[in-house]
Amino acid sequence: MDPTPACDATQPDSHDTPHATTLDKALADAEALSARVLHALERVNWPAHPATLIESAEASGASRDVIDALRKLPDEAFGSFPEVSASIIAEQLRARESP
Repeated sequence: MDPTPACDATQPDSHDTPHATTLDKALADAEALSARVLHALERVNWPAHPATLIESAEASGASRDVIDALRKLPDEAFGSFPEVSASIIAEQLRARESP
């Protein structure tokens, strides 16, 4: 007896609309960027302002997209990386929605 797959890729997904697919890709891209930012900020002492985050990322050799994402952060103290990540993901999704 063959086990039934948990997710059958041949069946259409009710959420598989062009908008959902675009949103899913935008979210995946934003999360990937957030992961790169996390790697660049491994040595940050929290709380930290964007200038400190940018300095740390540059010192770690972060890529241009990471530095650009940090430059778009609001000028406020971030208490932890999850706060930075949430802000970056929200900004990335807003940017994708803009025409």
